[in-house]
Amino acid sequence: MNIFVKAAISLGFIPALLCPAYAAVKVTPTLIELNANKSSGNYLTTSFSVQADKNETIRYKLYPEYFTITDDGKMNAVPVSEKPDNLIPHARFVPNEFTLKNGNPQLVRVTFTDIKSLPDGESRMVMFLEDVAAKEIILPAKNKNVNTKLIVKTRLGIPIYVDKGRFVKAGSFNDLKVEQNNKNLVYYMKLSAGGNSKVRYHGKAQIIKNKELIKEFSMNSNTIRANGIFEETGLIPENLEAGNYILKVILTYKNEKGENKNLIKEISFNVGNSI
Repeated sequence: MNIFVKAAISLGFIPALLCPAYAAVKVTPTLIELNANKSSGNYLTTSFSVQADKNETIRYKLYPEYFTITDDGKMNAVPVSEKPDNLIPHARFVPNEFTLKNGNPQLVRVTFTDIKSLPDGESRMVMFLEDVAAKEIILPAKNKNVNTKLIVKTRLGIPIYVDKGRFVKAGSFNDLKVEQNNKNLVYYMKLSAGGNSKVRYHGKAQIIKNKELIKEFSMNSNTIRANGIFEETGLIPENLEAGNYILKVILTYKNEKGENKNLIKEISFNVGNSI
């Protein structure tokens, strides 16, 4: 029995890959954001570094793909796209294939040309690094006559964004609810971005009772696509006694000027004796 596995990525985050056949792979940075308005010419340059464990030898090939952002903040890669905000026709990168060994880092340089022809707002692509040779892992089996083989092929991705011309990052907090799901309390929130460039936020939530802070926890950092929405449902991590509470969510993002902006919303909810 053969099982094929390909590693996935999320926006702005590439985890170190760890399994019996793999050492950690470090990519720095995991996200690249560029402002074309700060360029004195008609091009932009950037770079990133890739490094494997000292005892690991891996050969990677590089290729870009266009992507869109879903309502839950995930990346949807699109191999072929004619969208005007597709950075791929402007991208040049060196090298396009390399071998990592002895723990030595590899620098990859990326240049974007003819940036003046990009539309106002955000343009993007994801740079994929995929290992050339798949690795095989023999999994232990109770039945000696059955041999299970795991074929592992990893793919890392670095999202790259370029903002150009008149771009706007404007977030809104549209809705917040608290509901009971079996014996758990869950929150639902809906956010939106009204500009032509994504909004990436981070923040925290507070549980308040009788004007006193009972619990504070971090919210997941996520991305809202330009002129789009984001929806999330999550567990409230606290076993609360019966009573009336307030859930207050405080999110922060940077606008097009690099200024911190807050999105704040709160909702009252009740915990019954059955919780």
